[in-house]
Amino acid sequence: MDFISWLVIGVLFMLAEFGIGSFYLLAIGLACIYPSIAAYTGAATGTQLAAASLGAMVHALAVLLFRRLGSSAASTEAATDVGQRVEVIEWLDECTARVMYCGREWEADKVKSEMPDAAHGIIQSVHGSRLVISTVAPSLGSA
Repeated sequence: MDFISWLVIGVLFMLAEFGIGSFYLLAIGLACIYPSIAAYTGAATGTQLAAASLGAMVHALAVLLFRRLGSSAASTEAATDVGQRVEVIEWLDECTARVMYCGREWEADKVKSEMPDAAHGIIQSVHGSRLVISTVAPSLGSA
């Protein structure tokens, strides 16, 4: 194959990435640069395929490591949120509320639907951008 063909294949993979969003197609598209360079220098087709394979493996490994680093940082942040108190702004339905936490509004779900609606809650876990909270029934003024 000639170097233009490799570049076109790489660009097509990168364009397909816009529809998928996994970053693996981007890695494959970028890996097509290596066989393109090999083809430009006159290397055999087998060498071009080896360069494409090696490049794809290296770039895919980089994406995998990048994702693992990102998920471990997110899980560490989520772990520090557990046990913190949130203020309920409003209940949207029997299990979902808008809450205020760290100066931002979040959507939160109850751990169990039978828990009472309350003005405050405690974070039990974090799932993406949603908090899972437990609520305690407000105590009626006992002195």
